Order: sequence, then structure tokens, then C-alpha cells
Amino acid sequence: MGAGTWGDHPWTDSLVRRIPGSTTIRYEGPGHVLYLSGNRCAIKHATRYLTDLELPPAGTVCLPEQEPGR
Repeated sequence: MGAGTWGDHPWTDSLVRRIPGSTTIRYEGPGHVLYLSGNRCAIKHATRYLTDLELPPAGTVCLPEQEPGR
């Protein structure tokens, strides 16, 4: 499983496609270190993979979470 932001997802996807049966998460926002970003969607999918070896569905996209008051 791989995860990439809007700027680096094409490279992440290109690498992960070389591993049969693997998938990626595309994060529609900037940044690095998605697991530490606080984005619940990205963290949920990464944790599910790390603990249960369950891959996210192909084409999974996580959106930036809106800050309170916006």
C-alpha cells in the first residue's frame, strides 16, 4: 500500500503498481508524512493495513478535513 499527496501521487502510484495486488491512497492536498498529518481518512486506511493487512479499495481518495469555523 502507498499513499501520496496531489503533488507526489503519480510517482507513488507508479511504484506501487509494480507490486501485484497493491493499491494507493491519493490525498487531495499538500504535505508529507500523511500518517502524522491528523487526516482521519489517511490514518484509518494506513492503520487498517498495518494492523489487519486490509488494503483500501482501488481509487481511494482522502480529502483535507475542514478546520472548525470554515
